[in-house]
Amino acid sequence: MSAATTLLVRLVHLVGMALVFGGAAFAWATLRAAGPGRADAGGSTASLGEPATLAVTYEWVFWATMGAMVVTGVGNLGALGPPGPSGRWGTILTVKLLAVTAFVLGSFVRTLAVFRLRRVGSAGAGRSLLAKSYGATTAVLLVLVALAEVLARG
Repeated sequence: MSAATTLLVRLVHLVGMALVFGGAAFAWATLRAAGPGRADAGGSTASLGEPATLAVTYEWVFWATMGAMVVTGVGNLGALGPPGPSGRWGTILTVKLLAVTAFVLGSFVRTLAVFRLRRVGSAGAGRSLLAKSYGATTAVLLVLVALAEVLARG
């Protein structure tokens, strides 16, 4: 890859992570602020309302961004040469890839919960569950960012 292509791939990867992490943190904060039993913008406590719309929007953006991040992640590995599990860097890379795999599988569960809760319209318990799932998403992404930093800086 040329230097410009490598830089573009890394930029897309970095912006993607910022979008996924920032979106999860924003969704978590919004859903926590809504809280169980609190009224949504329309004054209703009977449905998930606007926070659920935010969650659904985040899920669509999340999966599109994760697709781009997988492609750019493979591109980043290609630019660095064939990775191996030997050595400190390879071990950290292996841990990160396993963590990303577990994160993506967990994200399927979160996405299914978002769409199910939106369909059912459970207010208190639904908001609480979504807030916890986005809090967990934010925490796991923070760990993945830390592993990426270690990989980038050695």
